[in-house]
Amino acid sequence: MPTELPGPRTGPPRSRERIDRTLARMVGLFGFVFAVLSIPVLNDAAHTLRPEWGRGIAIALFGSILLALVSSLLDRGVRPAMGLVACVFVVTLVLWPFAVRSPTAALGTQPWLWYIVIVAIAAAAISFTTVWASVYAVGVPVVFAVLRVMPAGGGADVLHAVLDAGYSLLLGVFVVIVVTMLRTTATRVDAAQRTAMAAYAEAAKRHATENERTRVDTVIHDRVLSTLLAAARSETDDERMRSVQMAERALVALQSAEAESEVRAPVALSVLAERLRALADSSAADITFSASGGLSGKAPARVVEGVYSATVQAVENSLQHAGGAGVLRSISLHAEGGGFTVVVADTGAGFDPAAVPADRLGLRISIRERVESIAGSATVRSVRGEGTSVVIDWPAERAQPTAEDGAGGSPDDRAGGLP
Repeated sequence: MPTELPGPRTGPPRSRERIDRTLARMVGLFGFVFAVLSIPVLNDAAHTLRPEWGRGIAIALFGSILLALVSSLLDRGVRPAMGLVACVFVVTLVLWPFAVRSPTAALGTQPWLWYIVIVAIAAAAISFTTVWASVYAVGVPVVFAVLRVMPAGGGADVLHAVLDAGYSLLLGVFVVIVVTMLRTTATRVDAAQRTAMAAYAEAAKRHATENERTRVDTVIHDRVLSTLLAAARSETDDERMRSVQMAERALVALQSAEAESEVRAPVALSVLAERLRALADSSAADITFSASGGLSGKAPARVVEGVYSATVQAVENSLQHAGGAGVLRSISLHAEGGGFTVVVADTGAGFDPAAVPADRLGLRISIRERVESIAGSATVRSVRGEGTSVVIDWPAERAQPTAEDGAGGSPDDRAGGLP
């Protein structure tokens, strides 16, 4: 029964950011390729242009496209660079009549700008808002159609001009639609992820609150209820003294319950060993303690606290039910590979775990569920007349519990180790 929910991916949602980066690089790369492919057409039309205008237009357009490519690769200043491409293209389109040598020099030719119309529209889709990109995708082909019927634009008939402009219009609108859809989808994904993260945080908060409530409940049972039961059954002075000691420990546990819940730093296993040794030494009965293995390792504070509390309950159960004179009791701690095992054993009367009444909560709640709440396992081995052993195990591989662990339980649990 793991106490931690599997966490979602950390970091803010970045689907929109990744989509924008990918689209910008695609437009930059393909725009540069289209520009390079239009160079032969530019050379063929060079005789129709004034040298200074031809060179100026080529430098301005190719330079802005190259700048857009570099900006997209560096992911710096992408939108201004793409906007520059779109604006430069419109300016060159409007000033094209001034670039030809004479009104009749370009008759029968097609302005080479037609080959990069789609590049300019794609750059506008990256840089501008959806509304302005749509206006650009419609307006530029219209301006190009007007230019085509002019002598400076080749003097084409209206049908050819409309066909050329219509081809650019269809491709441009398609590009704007694709870019808008991808961006909208990415924005919705980011919004859904933020909503899911908020819902997870709320669920984790409720989960932690429930775990804390269960922890406090088990503290009340472990200490307060056990103390009351022991006091009610005490007949001798030693038993009454043990009840007083148990009452003192119960008060301390209740007062420190909130402080314990705030402890999150890992605790050395040597601290657990010292606490278990002190538990054995302060007990009214004679309890031996032994520790072995790598006590220099560490475990989460909640694990150490959970194991210690379960051990206290196991000792108190032994003191109450195993018998008095002649009963040998022991607490042992063995650490290995980051995990550890605590065994509380006695040679007392023993019992049948399957026959424990449902209203006896010491084994089922205070030991088993407390240990399971820290991703460990607890097993009781007892035979009438031969003593009892409570084995509390926290393996290293359970340090990060998964949902499968909580659903399936430990092998000992499925075998019915604890009532």
